[in-house]
Amino acid sequence: MKLLVFGATGGTGRELVKQALDAGHFVSAYVRDPAKIKDLHERLRVDSGDVLDSAAVSNSVAGQDAIFSTIGAGASRSTLREEGTRNIVEFMQETGVKRLVSLSSLGVGDSRSNLPFFTKYIIVAIFLRHAFADHERQEAVIKQSSLDWTIVRPPHLKDGPRMGVYRHGFSSTDRRIKGWISRADVAEFMLSQLEDDRYLHKTPGVSY
Repeated sequence: MKLLVFGATGGTGRELVKQALDAGHFVSAYVRDPAKIKDLHERLRVDSGDVLDSAAVSNSVAGQDAIFSTIGAGASRSTLREEGTRNIVEFMQETGVKRLVSLSSLGVGDSRSNLPFFTKYIIVAIFLRHAFADHERQEAVIKQSSLDWTIVRPPHLKDGPRMGVYRHGFSSTDRRIKGWISRADVAEFMLSQLEDDRYLHKTPGVSY
């Protein structure tokens, strides 16, 4: 398949690119700084641009089979996730590309109930409130679209090995989950959505 990864130089984005190439796909990595792509590959195309640049996004989206978005903006007061996602969604709808798998966060929407007390009322409510507000708006943009979307909600992301064993699709009242997961396993789960429609138009959590 021809896949486009937004946020391809971030932790999860890098894993998505690597795993997609290992699986035999043709991958376009959308990045602001092409110099950050170190390992070139015959099936890898590097697209340089800002996710807020409508023309650049449109050119990259056209002709793809599926889009992955791992764009982020840290904990700052930002609308990058929302506005960047709106650009992506708009040009997917214009060019007829239907499949979107987007990274969000556990704690957004009804998954707030999955978080332990300290994370919910201290970490998220105080230190990450701007980031989570942007995630909420980002998810709304996707849900209002006509795309075949899946929004993936992991807890705290860490660098680490790809274990291939994790929980997903748990209920919003499930408190047995761990508070972290490796970026490699999140990338694996996101990539698996190309062959699995059970989470179409859904927001599965994924965690150990």
